[in-house]
Amino acid sequence: MVPLYVWHPQVDVKLLWGSALLSLIGFIGSLQAYRVQRSSLGEVSFIPYMSALILYPSWTSVLLVGAGSAAAEISRRKPGIKLIFNVAQFVLSASAACVVYLWLGGKALQLDKSFVLLPHSVAVVTFLLVNTLSVAAAIGLAEGKSIIKMWYEGNSAGIVIDVISIPVVFGFARAYVDWGAWGAAGLVLGIIGLRVAYQSKFQLETTNRELLELFVHTVEFRDPYTSGHSQRVSRYSKLIAKAVGLPSKEIDRISIAALLHDVGKIHEIFAPILFKPGRLSPEERAIMELHPIKSAELVAKISELQDIIPAVRHHHENWDGTGYPDQLEARAIPLGSRIIRFADTIDAMTTDRNYRKALTEAEVRSELIRQRGKQFDPFICDALLASPIYNQIFIPGDTRTTLSFTQILELARRPRTPAVA
Repeated sequence: MVPLYVWHPQVDVKLLWGSALLSLIGFIGSLQAYRVQRSSLGEVSFIPYMSALILYPSWTSVLLVGAGSAAAEISRRKPGIKLIFNVAQFVLSASAACVVYLWLGGKALQLDKSFVLLPHSVAVVTFLLVNTLSVAAAIGLAEGKSIIKMWYEGNSAGIVIDVISIPVVFGFARAYVDWGAWGAAGLVLGIIGLRVAYQSKFQLETTNRELLELFVHTVEFRDPYTSGHSQRVSRYSKLIAKAVGLPSKEIDRISIAALLHDVGKIHEIFAPILFKPGRLSPEERAIMELHPIKSAELVAKISELQDIIPAVRHHHENWDGTGYPDQLEARAIPLGSRIIRFADTIDAMTTDRNYRKALTEAEVRSELIRQRGKQFDPFICDALLASPIYNQIFIPGDTRTTLSFTQILELARRPRTPAVA
C-alpha cells in the first residue's frame, strides 16, 4: 500500500464512495460464507473487493478492502496470528493488483467505462497469484514442503475459475457505475443467491456421498475380515501414489478407486463365501474372482466416477499376466490398478489372520521384492521401497484423519475461493 501512496497520494472523495460501497458488499459476502467441506468454508467476497479496486485504483481503496477483510476476520473470531496474516496477505494482494493495473494503463472505471483486457486481466490474476502464493508460502515453510508444489496442488484445478472471474469483476464494477445504489443492491442479492445455491448444492452432494460411504461400510459389515479394509487400502494407495510422484488430482482419483475397489462384494453371490470359515474350494474361488467386475459395474452407475472404472476392475491383475479378471499384463494394466494391487496386498500382509500374525515391515519388504516383476510393477516397487514414504504405511493410521470417500471427493471438487490460513 505504501508504494501506491507514494505514487498517487491524492484522494478523490467522490470516486471513493463506490469503492467503499463495494468493500461493504465484500464484507457482507464474507458473512455469507458457505460450506465447501466438513471443516472449511468458501466465500465470494473476492469479486466485490476486486471490483472496488477497479472502480478506483488507489491506496484508499486498498485500505477499505483491508478494513472489510479485517472486519470479516474479527467476526469469525480468528486467532490473533491468523487474523493478522489473513488481513496482511489480502492487503498485499490488493496493493499488487492496483500497482499492476495502474502500471499497465488501467484507469478508474468511474472515469472510463471501457473494458481494457490487459490491465483488467493481469490485475485479477495478480491478486489471485499473490493471495494464493502467500498462503502456500506460510504452509510450506511451516511444514517444510516446497512452496511451489504446495501452491500447484492447491490451485491448479481453479485456473478456469480464474479466467471466468476476469469479466465477472468488471461486470460487478460496471453494475455500480451504470446503476448506482440499485446496482449495488442487485450485487448484494446476487451474492446471497450464490451463497444459497452453493449451500444447497453442498447439502445435496453431501447426502449422496454419505450414502456411498454407507454403502462401502455395508460391504465391510458383511465381511468381518475386511472391516476397515477399504479405508486402509485407500490410505496406502495415496501414499504409494505420492511415492511414485503422481500429481495431486490423480492421487485423489486413485484414492477414490481404492476406497470403492471391493464394493462389488455386496452382491448376493458372495454372501455365503464371505462367511465361510477355512479355505475356499476352486469353485468358490472362481466366484470370488468376479468381485472386481461387480465392483466396476456398481462404480459405473455413478456418472462422475467413470474415469476410475478401469482402476477398480483391474485391481487384481498381476504384472506377469497371471491375475484376474482379464489377465492383463504389464503396462496394459491401468496405473491406478497397479497401485491398488500394492496397497491391497500390503493390507492383507499387515492384517492378523487365523493362520498367521501380521507380517513385520521387514517381512513385507522381502515379499514385495520377491514378487517384483511377477505380481507387482517393478518400477513402482523400486520407487516405493526407495522412498521415505514407505515407512508411513506402517505407522498406525488414525481413522479420524484418514480421508473418506466424501472428503476426497470434496477436495477434488472444491470451489475456488480466495485463500486464507
